[in-house]
Amino acid sequence: MSSHRPVGIRWFLISGLLTLSCAVVAALIAARFAPWELVAGNMIIRTQRGMTHTFPTPESGHLINIDNRTNFELSEAPQPRNVILMIGDGMGVGQVSAASAILHGPAGGLAVESAPITGLVRTYAGNDLATDSAAAATAMATGFKAPKTAISILADGRSPRTLMEALKAVGIRTGIVTTSGLADATPAGFLVHADDRYQYADIFSSILATRHDVLIGGNWIRHHKAKHDREYLDLVDRVDELGPLAGYSVIHSENDLAHAQTPVLGLFPPRGDSTDDHGPDLTITTQFTLESLARDDVGFFAIIESEVTDSRGHMNSIAGVVDAVREFDASVALAVEWAETRGDTLVLVTADHDTGGLGIIDGDYDDGVGEVRWGTEVHTAQWVPLFAFGPGAEHFSGVIDNTDIGILIAKLLGIEDFPDLEP
Repeated sequence: MSSHRPVGIRWFLISGLLTLSCAVVAALIAARFAPWELVAGNMIIRTQRGMTHTFPTPESGHLINIDNRTNFELSEAPQPRNVILMIGDGMGVGQVSAASAILHGPAGGLAVESAPITGLVRTYAGNDLATDSAAAATAMATGFKAPKTAISILADGRSPRTLMEALKAVGIRTGIVTTSGLADATPAGFLVHADDRYQYADIFSSILATRHDVLIGGNWIRHHKAKHDREYLDLVDRVDELGPLAGYSVIHSENDLAHAQTPVLGLFPPRGDSTDDHGPDLTITTQFTLESLARDDVGFFAIIESEVTDSRGHMNSIAGVVDAVREFDASVALAVEWAETRGDTLVLVTADHDTGGLGIIDGDYDDGVGEVRWGTEVHTAQWVPLFAFGPGAEHFSGVIDNTDIGILIAKLLGIEDFPDLEP
């Protein structure tokens, strides 16, 4: 009898492995034809099937044709002296609506919901329906579509003038605040030109040469790609030397804001153990930026960006997204209240793209628990929301393209030769 036991054990193990293999193969075959979900206690195993479909692609050259790009007619209403563009990176309609319901209940209550003018924004890139932050920032900053990863460089290699370059040239004060690295794609797209968003050292060196009035972001020393760029890290290490040589007052902490003088370059450390989120609460740097830029009565353009809304979307963290939208929306409330006391400031709130394809699929009022689903861990091609407050807001209603944003801002601030593309 004992001599047969090893055979029995081996047969049991082989049978178990064969059964498990058959189950895995069956699951993969099922996933090929339809999504499925397996629930075991608190564990959910889910597959989602992506499908393909053809679509009409733009004609060659269409995306960089300057003709008929400047035919916007401004209304007779008073135009703004200042513009604040607030960007929730990756903050699609799903993130806004989910955060609104989770934070305030079904009736909502976010500051953005009080906007008198709302719209939707198409975000496609110059070479893909689903954009990235580089191409999206380029579109808003220059009025032209660019390939993904390009920093205000077009597919044919030309470098259109950015909105911030055009405004600075006529004496309008300019500033950017981001919770991401200052060399990240969104701020870089408005500030400089580079073939690729991952050229961190070149981008940061170019940013140092711009001398905008307020440049505040993170040092990005923990970012998974930037931390391996020794040339970039060396520049960050030397910023206390390089910044003053470029004309900046360099700061590194919230306490430094109290005595900072413009032009100011802020490089803040990461928040806690985060790799991508930096600096104090966004309301603090927003308040500093608005007060600093408004000291001279020459008009200003400010960009306020939250990267946290995107990084938590990539993580598919609903708690993280809700907290990120809460922080960002508080900075929106601050900016809108500040603008309303003046009456001469337009506040625009939008996103560069959607991240994650988030949606609430259930929310029973008996237990107050909502269930959400994510479509992906990357960007989607969904339209993003736009909320507008103040003079000039009426121009941002309906469905617009992200290239329209920079063009309209330029016109509202009196810049006629924009977009500007060299021959």
